[in-house]
Amino acid sequence: MKGPIIYTAVAAMTLQQALATMGGLTVPLLAPPIAAETGLNPSLVGLYTAFLYGGATISSLIGGGFLLRYGALRLSQVCLLVISLGLLLSLSSSLLLFVFGAIIIGLGLGPATPASSQILARYAKPANAPLMFSIKQTGVPLGGILAGSLLPLCVSSFGWQGAIFVTALMVFILTVLLQPLRAEFDSDRQQNREVQVSDVRKTLSTVLKTPGVPLLAISLFSFTGIQMAFAAFFVSFLAIETGWSLSEAGVAFSISMAAGIFGRILWGWVSTRYIRPLTLLAALGAIMGVTCMIIGTITPAWDTHVVFAVAFAFGLTGIGYQGVLLAEIARISPAGLVGVVTGGVVFFACLGMMVLPGLLGLILELFSSYRVAFVSLGLIPILVSLTLLRSVLRAKNLWNEI
Repeated sequence: MKGPIIYTAVAAMTLQQALATMGGLTVPLLAPPIAAETGLNPSLVGLYTAFLYGGATISSLIGGGFLLRYGALRLSQVCLLVISLGLLLSLSSSLLLFVFGAIIIGLGLGPATPASSQILARYAKPANAPLMFSIKQTGVPLGGILAGSLLPLCVSSFGWQGAIFVTALMVFILTVLLQPLRAEFDSDRQQNREVQVSDVRKTLSTVLKTPGVPLLAISLFSFTGIQMAFAAFFVSFLAIETGWSLSEAGVAFSISMAAGIFGRILWGWVSTRYIRPLTLLAALGAIMGVTCMIIGTITPAWDTHVVFAVAFAFGLTGIGYQGVLLAEIARISPAGLVGVVTGGVVFFACLGMMVLPGLLGLILELFSSYRVAFVSLGLIPILVSLTLLRSVLRAKNLWNEI
């Protein structure tokens, strides 16, 4: 049964991740036409993103109890339904409803990854789990590409409100299409279990007490935060500092997203056959940090193709790491608690997505230098990489010999 079911699980959860991601990106990507029609300041995207991941931070902690009680597939459906509702709230030009919609969408985003991890952990064989998780996590950059390509077409045909409605409709349709899978994927749900406030404390406690998980939580905080900082500032950096047009900068950004899809599959395959996950994550963190620093040194004199190569290198590492990391979390989690532990770790990822882009913006405000900002932020994954390497060497009893 595990053979064919795992492919269904991977396909379903990849779609779940893609449309959840698209839902979270819809309003930020539509900021220019929304601002042009409503008079709202496009810079409010930063505030919108803060509320979005604020909601995700909360729901990633409280989702564990619901996952155990109702099942991971049902939680996935609820997440998609909540995202769809948040998008519908954003159809109004009211700033208050935009903010409320961001929080609602964030509440839907938080448990989406833990729910999908819980399902894959049940059906993936340990030998190929990193590859399966990596394929599933391609849904995140895939959602970005889908949003970037489809939303402009919808705006030209239906306006920005029509584009938001189309996204909400797509998310809702997937919610319905997942229903036939529930009997199988939620067969492990604990129907007599009560959802309690103490579940939040238990989730964090499980994360902090499970050997190896705190280090992975710190890694996800750092890597995801750097990834979000890159997404928030890279296009602006190229347009403001190097004089690139928005379309050229958008091509560079798209190259990084495509590299992320390729990287997630590549590193998942590599970690199943050749390199242990922690060792690979240490290498990816180091390259991610160095590439982030290199981005800060880009000048108008750089050849376009060299910049594209740097964007590809960042996407390959700074976006491509996630499947390997989530598969390792699933591997070391207590039996039956993969979704709960992943939810607790995602809490730290959401914190990273709130803190590190803000830190980059603060450095930029203080020093008026993208170079200082990107170089400073690049130090973070390098330090995490050294910590991961230390853990690998300690496990092999080599640390004390260095």
